[in-house]
Amino acid sequence: EGLRVGYIMGSGDDGPEAIRQMGAPVELLDEASVRDGAFAEFTTIVLGVRAYETRPDLQAAAGELLEFARQGGTVVVQYNRGPLGSLAPYDLQVGRGSPRVADETAPVRMIDADAPLFTSPNRITEADFEGWVQERGLYFASEWDDRYVPLLDLNDAGEEPRYGSVLVTSVGDGVFAYAALSFFRQWTGQVPGAYRLFANLISLDAAEWSAFQGGR
Repeated sequence: EGLRVGYIMGSGDDGPEAIRQMGAPVELLDEASVRDGAFAEFTTIVLGVRAYETRPDLQAAAGELLEFARQGGTVVVQYNRGPLGSLAPYDLQVGRGSPRVADETAPVRMIDADAPLFTSPNRITEADFEGWVQERGLYFASEWDDRYVPLLDLNDAGEEPRYGSVLVTSVGDGVFAYAALSFFRQWTGQVPGAYRLFANLISLDAAEWSAFQGGR
């Protein structure tokens, strides 16, 4: 469907192979490519786990990556263990003490099941959150600007609902997502629902998302 994914690896995960298994071409971006802001040939840029935290080249190129989004690109940021600095288009704080959901069977509620993240190319249902391994997610956002739309509501037993696991916002003509679900663990476990949801993340259509966000 015309996807071309650039992947900026952080501390190491199986994201590129998972994306290949989804049938999309993916290229690992080395330090030179990132420093040069060489993003234009891609439709989507994915940051591996802890990428912003571990790669000075990415920190230096945060402005170029946001410009890629403004020009119509899709940016998907997996969890970081601290601030996203100039990478976040609007204020977004990653929770200290790591807000997480450790129970991999914790119920997950889609706040709006008709959000584009849940409809295309795969229709996501509660069944896609079955069979997850080790945990639901970690380093959720704890505070964020109103321009981000939280999409999931989940928590460990006895704790308050957490809404910071997946946040999406329009940025110019593009779209930006912070996704702190433990996709990296699910790829190792070959969990089908996690692949389906991640395929939707990297396929987020900026125009569809903008129409959805504007109509809320």
